Amino acid sequence: MLNLMKRRDARSLDHATLEEMRRLGVRRVLAGEKVKDVASSVEQHPNTVSKWMAAFRKGGEAALASRKAPGAKPKLNRKQTQRLSRLIIGKHPRQLNFGPALWTLPLVGQLVTHLFGVVLHETTVARILHKLGITPQKPVRRAFQRDEEEVRHWMLTEFPAIVRAAKRRQATLLFLDETGVQEDHAVGTTWGAQGKTPVVAVTGSRKRINVISAISPRGRLWFRCFKGTLKALTFVAFLRDLLHDTSKPIDLILDRHAAHTAAVTRRFIHAHRDRLRVHWLPAYAPELNPDEHVWSLLKGLFRRNPLDRDEELRGAVEDELVTLKRDRRRVRAFFGHPEVRYVREALGWTG
Repeated sequence: MLNLMKRRDARSLDHATLEEMRRLGVRRVLAGEKVKDVASSVEQHPNTVSKWMAAFRKGGEAALASRKAPGAKPKLNRKQTQRLSRLIIGKHPRQLNFGPALWTLPLVGQLVTHLFGVVLHETTVARILHKLGITPQKPVRRAFQRDEEEVRHWMLTEFPAIVRAAKRRQATLLFLDETGVQEDHAVGTTWGAQGKTPVVAVTGSRKRINVISAISPRGRLWFRCFKGTLKALTFVAFLRDLLHDTSKPIDLILDRHAAHTAAVTRRFIHAHRDRLRVHWLPAYAPELNPDEHVWSLLKGLFRRNPLDRDEELRGAVEDELVTLKRDRRRVRAFFGHPEVRYVREALGWTG
């Protein structure tokens, strides 16, 4: 049964309802009704209605608008949060003698306590980081031996010069790399019943096939599968195929793998110097090579679609690469990755 004698608790109402109640109450008083009668009809204390009237007379109808409660005072002030942001974005924990290399919520909490003497719950830490625009992300692996000045010089000076020279010679620009694909690569995620880990039947062997490939900005792809470590003779045979398959000169960009710099390789390059020029990528900077994304795609395919029981690894890899070779648009898309933006800029690509 409805208790008509019990006054309504306004805190149970939403802001829009409270605001409308205040406006209607003020209008009724202004229209000539008594404060106590209005208060009784809206189930509020007369003092509450009097406060509405006082606010209206002082600030007009805008004074009756609902306002969000200010909430608790922030644990960190603006200056402190800005300093926290600079440290997390600009440094890793090891640089601050915190041990691990990656920032976690507990570790950020420890940093806050160390810097400002404030103890925060992990949810509060997460909320502060979110407001600062800092989100959890998978970091890019980067060798500490990498020379950033050498990388900048390559992107801004060396490579643009290579492109200009290649255009004068009407040469084909190629990026080359190698990788290995194993049968026991990790399988990707799938959906299944909660509490029951799905099972995917895969081969129990650990066979591996290695692949060398070269791609051009125009979307062409060359590849060769081989077993064992890449030797200079295998690499030279691949170079010979490249020269045979294109009538134009070649500007080849690659890293300093032992097979790439072996005496046999150097003699072959020298003997074909009229058609083949080799340019070395900066050390410890594999992400500068668009051909890296061929391997990312290939390994991703086998994570999502492991080999069948009777499927042979080399044949599966070759089938995937043949399919990719026929899709020039897909190969060309590898040059759209942010890490190789310098290639597009040097080539004058727009968009």
